Amino acid sequence: MLRYLQLLATGTLLAALGPVSCDFSDDRPLAVPPSSAAGFAPAGGIFEGSAGGAAVACGGAGTFGATPEPSPQLTAALVQAETPPPPISGGTLLATTDGAKLVAADPDRDQLYVVDVATRTLDRRIPLRAGDQPGRLVEDAAGRIHVALRNGHGIATFALNSTAEPRFSEICDLPRGIAYDAAHAHLYVACAEGKLVRVDPATGAAQLKVELGRDLRDVVVHDGQLFVTRFRAAELIQLDPQSGKIISTRKLPSSSETDTAASAAARSSCVQMGFPEPRAVQFDPSVMWRAIDVPGRGVAMLHQRSENAEIRTTPGGYGGGFTCGPGIVRSAMTFDNQAFAGATVDLNASGLFVDLAIDPTGTMVALANPAGWGTAASVEVFDRPEADTTGQNPSASTWSMTPCAPAVRSLPADGQVTSVAWTPQGGLAALTREPAAIVFYDVSTTLVIPPPTPQTLDLQQPSRNDSGHAMFHATAGAGIACASCHPEAGDDGHTWTFAGIGARRTQNLRGGILGTEPFHWNGDMRDFPRLVDEVFVKRMNGPQPDPERASLLAHWIDRQPALRATAPDALAVERGKTLFESDELGCTKCHTGEHFTNNRSEFVGTGALLQVPSLLGVSFRAPFLHDGCAKTLAERFSTCGGGESHGHTAHLSDPEQTDLTAYLESL
Repeated sequence: MLRYLQLLATGTLLAALGPVSCDFSDDRPLAVPPSSAAGFAPAGGIFEGSAGGAAVACGGAGTFGATPEPSPQLTAALVQAETPPPPISGGTLLATTDGAKLVAADPDRDQLYVVDVATRTLDRRIPLRAGDQPGRLVEDAAGRIHVALRNGHGIATFALNSTAEPRFSEICDLPRGIAYDAAHAHLYVACAEGKLVRVDPATGAAQLKVELGRDLRDVVVHDGQLFVTRFRAAELIQLDPQSGKIISTRKLPSSSETDTAASAAARSSCVQMGFPEPRAVQFDPSVMWRAIDVPGRGVAMLHQRSENAEIRTTPGGYGGGFTCGPGIVRSAMTFDNQAFAGATVDLNASGLFVDLAIDPTGTMVALANPAGWGTAASVEVFDRPEADTTGQNPSASTWSMTPCAPAVRSLPADGQVTSVAWTPQGGLAALTREPAAIVFYDVSTTLVIPPPTPQTLDLQQPSRNDSGHAMFHATAGAGIACASCHPEAGDDGHTWTFAGIGARRTQNLRGGILGTEPFHWNGDMRDFPRLVDEVFVKRMNGPQPDPERASLLAHWIDRQPALRATAPDALAVERGKTLFESDELGCTKCHTGEHFTNNRSEFVGTGALLQVPSLLGVSFRAPFLHDGCAKTLAERFSTCGGGESHGHTAHLSDPEQTDLTAYLESL
């Protein structure tokens, strides 16, 4: 019931319930008149209401008595997969152009599934090579399906009307996004190491390769225009479709939780209730999970925004306490084209949103949430914004009138929902990873409580359940998951400001963490159980896990490999390695051993004793250093990186610095 109160806080259901009483830990009841209620966040003792039409966030130390239960995945029976499953990435379900089939990619089992929509039965199961990890899919004009193989260095291609084995084409090291340009019969593949590759869909041969820099994610073709996104930077890059040259790079917009006009009223309301005064808080874009083409309308993007203010490390501190989802990380959607001019809305829903799809009419958006509050998983359906027709602000959308968008439907699922797709006929389907299944939803009816029971097609696959994987992606009591700040077991590239600590960049988890204790930049977490107690239980308001569950989480994280790319200049790497290992530079005094760290805290001229980080996969972790001051590895060798106190590199020539950087990028 609480989920529907949250979703309908601005509608008639809440008004019909009368005043809402919220119980605080110090036994002070608080009655909130429905006319002023704008939603409430149960984590961290934060009250939220409205004052003068603006969102109000009052800080507190108690907790609501109505705190929703965290995901059931946090209390399920313990199990460990023989091979740790890959982290959730989304975008693995495709509806064919004619609506007759669904094609699903299963990175956990290295398989593809072709499903008949009319009969809701499995037509074909296509095994791939072990470790391929199939991801994004696209259909071309000839009825061929192309699948980006995240760990398979290329794409797999098969024909819907044939039973022939798929063709494998080597494209790049880390394929991520894939799109088809029907006007020119081109296939585009975006690779995380920075390559955008144009491919002949008939042969799989590469026709053009363009270097755009690390962190590429999705590629989108919209009305003859070519776009690529960056995953952690949340950027939309427009390219010339013929040459591949960059036309523009757009960072998604930030948002603010309160406005100046309402601050006086907000301050008064909070003080009268005995809470600290509200703060104006900015949320900056980070982690673009998914970008898709909306024909005739624009590029739709599902992304996160992370709080850019002082973060409390007190109990529930990561709850944030804001209207649009209670966590310090919130989900948002942005539409980018000439009509909407980057219209963005924050979502009034908690969880980890990893995929989106828009129905054929362009009015409804479905989002995949692998683990929400109180449910194993869900598909959330939102209304899509329409352009402002008043003439007052033609470039804006109706979303700009709403501080955060409530879902109009919340559809449950028995497994972790990883992807969603609408058929051309308006049917909604979701893919779950554990158990492997396709879920068909009826969204033609108006919102009912409870929602209608969906029909599920069990794909009859062996279990790939893993308690560590489940805990990593599950929503804790503060409304966020481990994967919110560590997407795909890495990092979000965000620099936080922690109360009493200062600026700290999210640390990357890939490449093995066990054996590199103590944890955190300050080295204040002596081991993994201490880290779980302090961060997951205390700051994220998660339930106290038993030692075995915490151990399985550590095991799963520890087995996630660092991202690596083939060095373009092997000779430069060798020269750089010689420099790195030289006594003159002194790099190996700290960066040594299997993980390139001595596991100690050192003073390197950056203002404090800081834990030496691993260098495995370092080139995929921009910005660099504890406070993110170095935007590139080259900047690390400036005064930002501590100067001569951080390795003796000032005397290096430009070619030598280039060689050293090439070696670091190869780790």
